[in-house]
Amino acid sequence: MPTDKMKIEIDSVFVQKIFSLADLIPPNEVTSIDLNNALSKIESKFNSMLASQNSTSVNINNSTESGLSDKGKKVLVVDDMGIIAYQLDVIFKKMGFDVIISQEIYDAIDKFRADSFDFAVIDLFIPTEKEGFILLDELKKMSIINQQDTKIIVMTASSKTENKEKCLKKGASFYIEKAPGWQKKIMESCLATK
Repeated sequence: MPTDKMKIEIDSVFVQKIFSLADLIPPNEVTSIDLNNALSKIESKFNSMLASQNSTSVNINNSTESGLSDKGKKVLVVDDMGIIAYQLDVIFKKMGFDVIISQEIYDAIDKFRADSFDFAVIDLFIPTEKEGFILLDELKKMSIINQQDTKIIVMTASSKTENKEKCLKKGASFYIEKAPGWQKKIMESCLATK
């Protein structure tokens, strides 16, 4: 029997990648995912496997050692689809952001008016592009009036070039299509503007 027992540490970024598969599950099949409960189950499963191999316990490191920490930064996420809002909530919290969620434009405007945000991630179709453009105009106007440097990231399933041009002209910092890897592009956009 070896004297030095093996210890495995699993970074929360790895665990987050496991849960990123949730976007492959149709929204109507997912009501909620309790990450703390899931992490506990994963940790327990690994510990059982290691015990049978004469190894010590596994420790899931729930810190932000990946360099993504942005403690104190705030983001407003606006999307009328609950699963998208949930995914972004999880991603931004893992990055260390304070996250405020809104699912419609008037609520989003009220929340933006009441607080200061470093980023606003908004869906263009909430539920139509007309409302998305209204929201973009309002957030940009309030950001200028309140002398905030809020970066506005527009996300959409639309691939219309004219929508992208219009959003960027109206003051969006980034325009991201909801194509494979769109969540990563949003994270990269936030990290690029630090």
